[in-house]
Amino acid sequence: MERKPMLPDSATIDYYDHARDAQAVIAAWQSAFGDLFRIDERALRALALTTGPYRPGDHFVARHADQIVGFAFTQLVKQPNAPLHACLCAIGVARAFQRQGIGRALLSTACEAAAHAGADHIRLGGHLPRFFPGVPHALPAAADFFATQGFQVDHPDQAVCDLIQDLSAYHTEPHIAERISKCGATLRTATLADEAEILAFHQREFPNWQPEYAHVIAVGDAQDILLAQDSLTGALLGTLILFTPHSQQLRGDVLWWRELGEPLGALSAVGVSATARGRGIGLALVVRGTELLKARGVRIAHIGWTNVPHFYEQAGYRIWQRFDSGWRALK
Repeated sequence: MERKPMLPDSATIDYYDHARDAQAVIAAWQSAFGDLFRIDERALRALALTTGPYRPGDHFVARHADQIVGFAFTQLVKQPNAPLHACLCAIGVARAFQRQGIGRALLSTACEAAAHAGADHIRLGGHLPRFFPGVPHALPAAADFFATQGFQVDHPDQAVCDLIQDLSAYHTEPHIAERISKCGATLRTATLADEAEILAFHQREFPNWQPEYAHVIAVGDAQDILLAQDSLTGALLGTLILFTPHSQQLRGDVLWWRELGEPLGALSAVGVSATARGRGIGLALVVRGTELLKARGVRIAHIGWTNVPHFYEQAGYRIWQRFDSGWRALK
């Protein structure tokens, strides 16, 4: 049996309560990460109080006397034809209390709770709402910590990326516009009448994304789904999700309001059917999606969790951060 890490004297671990603990966790977060990955109350609210598409797991804080000195946030994800798994969305310890066993105790508590909830394994980084898709390269000591705690951490060569773009002066380059004009697809935003077709498309093409599209529609944001349809037949060929200041903010498609600035928006879940790839439809979705973000008031656009950054660089995006994936069995 795994030995539970010992907490230092006067330290305890408790469940996170958003109304009570948010500001203290923000202070501990800032102490843990310094000037990197700054957050605000909205980000914690979206993670802690989310209504979907995935279940919030248990969230914990570590206290020393009356001070919150550490935190761990988790999530539970059930994807089609796969066992339930947990995600470690974020974990950190205030600088003055590091290397005292608090991080190990928080991690052990989070893993124990996830196992009790029925999770088969726990992954580093979360699904939506998401802070990190893995261990940030900007925090090199973090990968070493997780490796010592039994996690299999991917080699940095397999990193995934988050990208950003300032849209203040964005315009679609003429050669890109010419290319996508020949892709044979018509683009438009969705309505509630498209729900069945969108969900059937994802059941067939991208089943892991179906819950995310269903959630966008369920919270009243159908207009945040961009569709690519065959110009001749009208068949659905591809989709993309938008997130803007007008979206339901608890969706939390991007949580870096304080770090990246405002107005902040995002593109996600860009998918083209297997039979329609190679025609430029994916690029057309990204370009039109970016134009819509700007039209809806977004200045900073974010794209999260991709292993093909060069694809988005065609539309002007640049790599913001790199992350390593990792996991650990719970059973």
